[in-house]
Amino acid sequence: MDIIETLRKVSVFSHLDEPSLVKLAHDCSIRYLQTGQQLYNLNDPASHLYIVVYGRIKLTTASNLSTYLGRYEILGEMGVISNQPHHGSVKAMRDTTLLVIPRQQFIDFLHDQTDTLFALSQLIIARTQPELQHAHPMSHNRTLSIIPVSSQIPAIHLAEKLTEHLQRWPHVRLVTAAHVDALFGIGFSQTPLDYGHDDLKLREWLASLEEKHCYVLYAAHQNGDDWSKRCLHQADRILILAEANQTPVHTPLVDILNQHDWQSQIELVLLRSEGNPSPYTLTWKELYHARAHYFIHPWAQTDICAIARQISSQGVGLVLGGGGARGFAHIGLIRALEQLHIPIDIVGGTSMGAFVAALVACGFDSIEMTHIAYETFVARNYLNDYTMPKVSLIRGQRFHSRLQAIFGHQRIEELKRTFYCISTNLTTGEAVIHDQGELATWVGTSMSVPGVAPPVAWRENLLCDGGVINNLPTDVMQNLERGTIIASNVSLHDDIRVPGIGLDQPDQSALLNWNKLIKDKLLHAPRLAEILMRTATLASDTMIQTAAIERANLHIRMPINGIGMFDWHRLDQLVELGYEHALATLVPIRETLPTA
Repeated sequence: MDIIETLRKVSVFSHLDEPSLVKLAHDCSIRYLQTGQQLYNLNDPASHLYIVVYGRIKLTTASNLSTYLGRYEILGEMGVISNQPHHGSVKAMRDTTLLVIPRQQFIDFLHDQTDTLFALSQLIIARTQPELQHAHPMSHNRTLSIIPVSSQIPAIHLAEKLTEHLQRWPHVRLVTAAHVDALFGIGFSQTPLDYGHDDLKLREWLASLEEKHCYVLYAAHQNGDDWSKRCLHQADRILILAEANQTPVHTPLVDILNQHDWQSQIELVLLRSEGNPSPYTLTWKELYHARAHYFIHPWAQTDICAIARQISSQGVGLVLGGGGARGFAHIGLIRALEQLHIPIDIVGGTSMGAFVAALVACGFDSIEMTHIAYETFVARNYLNDYTMPKVSLIRGQRFHSRLQAIFGHQRIEELKRTFYCISTNLTTGEAVIHDQGELATWVGTSMSVPGVAPPVAWRENLLCDGGVINNLPTDVMQNLERGTIIASNVSLHDDIRVPGIGLDQPDQSALLNWNKLIKDKLLHAPRLAEILMRTATLASDTMIQTAAIERANLHIRMPINGIGMFDWHRLDQLVELGYEHALATLVPIRETLPTA
């Protein structure tokens, strides 16, 4: 390793002349970290400055904010300069090599290097700015490893296809064992990870590839050999390939994954032909510690393109908010996305947004969605099974039966598109994310407005409409780290008004005497269901105006003023309003979004 050349590429040292670099290099030593290995903990003494030569580092602050540092970046600088303990903990996301400089030697070096001290101070200030901090690693996922659970799975073929679809970026490189053996000699790819001469030679060559290329894909045709282990240790993101309809079995790969505290994202790619079952999805995910999964036909170009978008953080996530009948405007947005050929890779929502999102996840188009919405809420109105209001105005049984008729017994984890919906746990006061289980059940739960529909009992808790606590769940979408977030908002702050009433003094009987007080017969008094829904979602709607909107890359507030939550008969109008507004919003930025 050329330490002087490495230092020259570090931004705060780039201005130094050769003698200064030689002097600094004299104080440097090399340290190797394995995947998941801790470098230091919160409040440990800041005894050294560190420079990443290659690999990836995860810095987690006391407030649990994570920053990801890669090649030629510095860490530990704040504690070294201030002579204070470290303000966070650091782990290696993957195998990492560091240059290490003792604190006192570095401080002595700075005494004669005011320009370096100034540059370092600028770096420290920049890292304290929230907008410059990397809350998620998506922008640093530049190495991806593809590992099959058996040699019968066409991992190399899939990797080649993914490489083709990543060619929108220059300098994409696929590396297999065959490539290594062709360059260094037969069997060199099986060099053990022992930090011996050959191992370091291979590590440095791979590091040079990562420096030159935007993306590097490491692919293995089997698991358990030394090349597959190396692929895992080089990865910012790990893709495990398996057959969706095969019973999960314990493989050497499982043992390897259990040996380390993996900081890299582990995701499951399940090969499945159209229409085939996938009953083992959750078992596969649990066995391989996967945080997410995809379904793919290995020779389907659309499937491969969809995965390529998502693993490169170029996918499109759609978040649909709750708002009763006003949620029909979401269907207009779907129609606009279809017309502009903008794909939807992930979809989630709350309440009515959950209903429309579920239709998207099941593969219905906007025309079919409109028909389903009409039959459900307008033609038959499955929400009218009224009961004595002991716990709610309606039983909710007719509506749940309707949801089962629409979605059948489909399970969320088996849908082709990633889907989630939100409910509120009335017992604990927390949001519940539903990303597995029976689709109809959890969509219905997300739509159970307190007082209107009965809460759902689950694990000794009561769950209800997600809009109570999170009416626009962009936070969940952000945590998936798949790319652009489009949020469709159908909430209003002025839902319930009583024009001309209570101007001089409070009127407790105004709603009871509405017809006597209001001369405009077209204005109706807020109904019990409207009051209950507005009460349930008030706090969440206030939250929407801040954090939820900020998380979205594109926030679309639908023009639904004057339309009530229970105006089901205005379906066609709402779809058209949503379509026209979405189209006007999307067309100017069309070129910045992916193409289906």
